[in-house]
Amino acid sequence: MKRFIMVAFIITIGNQTYAQLNENTFSFNYGLTPIGHDDIDFYKTDFKFNIPMKVNNGVLIHSLGFENYCVNYTKDFSFSTEDITKLYNINYGLKYKLPIAQTWLLTTSAEVAIVSNLVNTINSNDLLVTGSLLASKTLGAEDHAESLTFGLSYTTITGKPSILPVVSYTKQVNDKFSFGVGFPETFAYYKINNISSIQSVLKMDGVYANLNNAVGINTTTNAEKLSLSSTSLGLGYNYAMDDSWSISFNGGYALSNNFELLNIDDDTVYNFETESKPFFSAGITFNIKTQTKK
Repeated sequence: MKRFIMVAFIITIGNQTYAQLNENTFSFNYGLTPIGHDDIDFYKTDFKFNIPMKVNNGVLIHSLGFENYCVNYTKDFSFSTEDITKLYNINYGLKYKLPIAQTWLLTTSAEVAIVSNLVNTINSNDLLVTGSLLASKTLGAEDHAESLTFGLSYTTITGKPSILPVVSYTKQVNDKFSFGVGFPETFAYYKINNISSIQSVLKMDGVYANLNNAVGINTTTNAEKLSLSSTSLGLGYNYAMDDSWSISFNGGYALSNNFELLNIDDDTVYNFETESKPFFSAGITFNIKTQTKK
């Protein structure tokens, strides 16, 4: 099998100035890979709600999310793909942002999710807990702010859950242009006018899901887990319909893709040997800006 495209997730690297701590209140995204001459096409739909609350000197953000992945196999394999055509991620997260002194921001987050094909009753293997601990330091003047963010995250951006470092340097060059360099994301952002902007993003992302109805690869081997990972380079256009609502269109190229079935010990039992291909996505967001004192 030669084709599987991880649709790029929209990951926002926020402005690290502390006069304003913002989260998208609602977002909806739809992504797809175009039908071509290979063996799989892929679709993803996701919804996300964020509810910010002022707690002491910081902001506590409750998040509810739902993601649906649909995979269409256009050839027959030696095993049934019926139970790996749809995957679901139902998640609840907590994030706490705490300004420290004038130039430091501490961000902690934790998320519990049901990530599974959900063809049988939900069990403990469907649960996945991830999280991160990050510190950010603001440098320079506010109108040309620079920030350095570093920390650790327990994440599935490489497919299988693992502890990975997070490091990012961001700079607001002027009123129109900003950029960030780091891992797992590097970006450049340009504001065309008050309602339009473009951005280019290089990033990694991934999904790790339980198969609560094991897939028989052969008479002696079963797949219990599914792992997807991608490194993508994309270009996006954002249009602000008003002060709160905006829409976005994104396209690009997945530089690398990996789609595997795993056993109970996370060892690979089948690799679909996917290749690099283009992707497209579109989304809409609703944003309420929460102001906090310096």
